[in-house]
Amino acid sequence: MFRIFRSTVLIILSSILLSSCIKSTVILPSATGTRYEILVVMDDTDWKAPAGRTLIKLLDQDMPAMPQPEPMMTIIHCQNKEFGDILKPTRNILLTEISPRFEQPNITYSKNVWSQPQSVVQIQAANDDAFVELINQYGDRILEYFLVTERNRQIAMAKSNLNLRAKKDIEAQFGIQVDIPVELSKTVQGEDFFWATNDHARTRKDMVIYSYPYRDKNTFTKEYLIAKRDSVMKANVHGELDGSYMGTELVHDRPILREININNTYCAELKGLWRMFDGASMGGPFYSHTRVDEINKRVITVEGFVFAPGTKKRNHIRQLEAAVYTVKLPQEISELSEVTVVAESNNN
Repeated sequence: MFRIFRSTVLIILSSILLSSCIKSTVILPSATGTRYEILVVMDDTDWKAPAGRTLIKLLDQDMPAMPQPEPMMTIIHCQNKEFGDILKPTRNILLTEISPRFEQPNITYSKNVWSQPQSVVQIQAANDDAFVELINQYGDRILEYFLVTERNRQIAMAKSNLNLRAKKDIEAQFGIQVDIPVELSKTVQGEDFFWATNDHARTRKDMVIYSYPYRDKNTFTKEYLIAKRDSVMKANVHGELDGSYMGTELVHDRPILREININNTYCAELKGLWRMFDGASMGGPFYSHTRVDEINKRVITVEGFVFAPGTKKRNHIRQLEAAVYTVKLPQEISELSEVTVVAESNNN
């Protein structure tokens, strides 16, 4: 399904200029737009050609492990002649220029050009074919740039709205640190298990943390991670009906396992769908990281899951994904390093 919105919103923005006898500093306005929204600046001729269709295919592709189709990014389109002061503060911008004057194709990544926080990617190519080739080669990197930037923004913004009590309880129980959103105000503690939820009827968001002994590398196979998840959830997460419990959806959409590197240590990223068994018809997306606590020789899993029937879930699960990325294991708590992530492989 094609999901494009033509930009017609008028936003009045101003820049404040502070002058001194030595130098002038421009204070940028706050970025406009919503999370995971991107403004694509491309002339209509190119937009309707393979160049535009290739960009749409990249940005509008379905987000994996979701119960209903939702795009990776929400696209807003305008032509180059329409890209003026009103639209320049947009939080995510992809600028395109296709002209014979560009002998060599080029991609430029920039931050905070017209507002902050803002991410801008500029793509220049001599013709339609060169543009398409550039996107086919570097499109995944461009998309990842915008997605990671949005996640880091969310992590930074959430720092002032945390459930500090939950954070303290988690550190006391597991020896790890994780930023739990303040809206997840209800908590439950069990044996090697912690649960925080907003307990909302229509847009429910939950995070769970559980641990178990580390045995060998087979702990990180997809089959083992799913089996362990199901056993923990069956024991701790129950539905309203007697005997109902949470499990992993395996029939219609199998979970996706990706091996990533966080702070130079191995992490198993698992995303998929959950559902209730033997009870009410409930389900939604989940996202988790599983890592080794090297000091205590155990495995730590931190997961977020969403239940929001009849509504879009992309931004909700990505909010919890951002929270999962804030985990610091015991060996990392004393370190002040910034979280870095490198994708290594996919095991679908």
